[in-house]
Amino acid sequence: MISILSIILGLLVLGFLVFIHELGHFLAAKWCGIRVLAFSIGFGNPIFKKSYKGTEYRISSIPFGGYVKMAGENPDEGRSGASDEFTSKPVWQRAIVAVAGPVANYITGMLMLWVMFMYGVQQPIYYDRPIIGAVADTSAASEAGLLAGDSLISINNRQIKNWNDVDAAFALQQQNYKIVISRDGQQKKLDMSLKKNGDAFPQDLTGGMLPPLPAVVADVNKDSPAEKAGLKSGDTILTINGTKIHSWFQLSQIIGSYKGEEALKISIARNGSNLEVGIKPEYNEQTKRNLIGIRVDEGQKRKVSYPPVIAMEKGLDRTWEYTTMIFDVIGKMFAREVPASQLSGPLGIIPASGFMALQGISPILQLMALIGIQLAVLNLLPLVITDGGQLLFLLIEAVRRKPVSVKAQIVANKIAIAFFLLLFLFVTFHDVRRLPEMFRFIGK
Repeated sequence: MISILSIILGLLVLGFLVFIHELGHFLAAKWCGIRVLAFSIGFGNPIFKKSYKGTEYRISSIPFGGYVKMAGENPDEGRSGASDEFTSKPVWQRAIVAVAGPVANYITGMLMLWVMFMYGVQQPIYYDRPIIGAVADTSAASEAGLLAGDSLISINNRQIKNWNDVDAAFALQQQNYKIVISRDGQQKKLDMSLKKNGDAFPQDLTGGMLPPLPAVVADVNKDSPAEKAGLKSGDTILTINGTKIHSWFQLSQIIGSYKGEEALKISIARNGSNLEVGIKPEYNEQTKRNLIGIRVDEGQKRKVSYPPVIAMEKGLDRTWEYTTMIFDVIGKMFAREVPASQLSGPLGIIPASGFMALQGISPILQLMALIGIQLAVLNLLPLVITDGGQLLFLLIEAVRRKPVSVKAQIVANKIAIAFFLLLFLFVTFHDVRRLPEMFRFIGK
């Protein structure tokens, strides 16, 4: 049920971003006095259409994209030379129309981030600590020599102040990471290399490093080893067999990998006092691992919000980060640090967007801002059939003082369409291969 709802919400999210983009073109065309024949959300046959003041408004059957059809815009179609045709307008007006869509997405993304920071983001309190809570076995972090309890100082020269910075540092899923940590009062520099499978969601988004979720007991199962040993809700696990416990994840690792015959000596904190109990884990056939019968307390969360001026500053910083991210990704793809198979198309974006929409206002605002800003940047690249490509033709026209020939435009457009069709098929192929893991990731 959740996966279907995610797809529906994802279509609404993508549809809204497309609407904003095309609305920018539409309003600019109207302002410049260009006759707009059609304004469509989606491609294909219209499932709804209504004419108003010479423009046909459509909702079309294929909800991937949209368009504004202006008189005299398409070089394949005849042009009458009327004053309200696109090509009859001066270069500067046509440039305004071309750039208006990406600008609308960009400004909307900035506003979304501003609203997000003012509204506030729900964040676990333990995220404030840049401490490694646990390191997954046989992970990149484990191979690099990282340990639970290490304090993160920087990742790829990016200063780490909290776990949000850790997530941001791994957002691009690069191949290599240089990590500076503090351990036992001394700084250490470690190199970590992520293993790529190229086909699925990364199993360890942060290379196997896990956050310091406190090892606090929420509930104790009836007749479990923990209940028999006297554990209670609210107990904090301090040590197991003398090993300091930095997180629930570390606790789970130690118990899950238990193979001895003796009971584990577990030190707990309860109401200001420290106690020690002995608990022998029991193998659970259903989960195929050892358990002691306790459930984690997910800890307190707080909403981090900012006044308008500071929220705007943070929004602008995040906007710049999202703006430059696409060039960073492209550069790392050419350097083979980020595989091209990690690119995602509509089949990947839609369920992911829907899943984020289910998480609350702030997560979906952030994702929509990210997609909108990067959509704006990509559209301004000179790739012929993009808005940037149209701007390139207009620049050539301004320099030559005559437009690029219709034949040249048609040939360039056909080549570009073929390229983007192949790119679409490529990313869709990898999206389809990722779908089983994607739905497992967002929950059925």
